[in-house]
Amino acid sequence: RNNSVILADEMGLGKTIQTISFLSYLFHQHQLYGPFLVVVPLSTLTSWQREFEVWAPEINVVVYIGDLMSRNMVSKQRAA
Repeated sequence: RNNSVILADEMGLGKTIQTISFLSYLFHQHQLYGPFLVVVPLSTLTSWQREFEVWAPEINVVVYIGDLMSRNMVSKQRAA
């Protein structure tokens, strides 16, 4: 559908806030509620979660982490 994007700037150039701001814009201005997939390095995961809480607390963030069985459990809980 040609609706994908990759943001691969150097470290420290604001990828986190750019992405969160864009998703917040879609949420508020276009009533697009996702789902959206944001893939980040494990080392930055808690930072991303924290920034979503600060800049877009109205967006529901679900973290998929772990092996396949763990991710499937999270997915099933979300569907219930």
